[in-house]
Amino acid sequence: MYSDFSDELRRIRITLIVIAVILVFVPSGSNVTVEHNYDDMSYQGSQFHKNLVPLGNGYFGLFTGDTELVEDNQMKIYFYDEKQNKMVLKREVNLDTVELAEE
Repeated sequence: MYSDFSDELRRIRITLIVIAVILVFVPSGSNVTVEHNYDDMSYQGSQFHKNLVPLGNGYFGLFTGDTELVEDNQMKIYFYDEKQNKMVLKREVNLDTVELAEE
């Protein structure tokens, strides 16, 4: 009676040892490699800028553009309604086509 139990436990032990050996020697595909490349940190790229311009009476302009692309300068004019706490886009102006007024 006890020999049947001991034989079964011995088979289980041998199976667990074989599984452990297989898991140790078989390489897994979950290797994580982290490369630190600090040389690229100094790259500025395109100088994209955004500026907020107050226009008065709840209106303000958001100036956006890329300093490398001269033809891509725009100002989006928004209106802020304090009562409803909403911001509404009124119009977009391409600054390359706008003529400056002389004072």
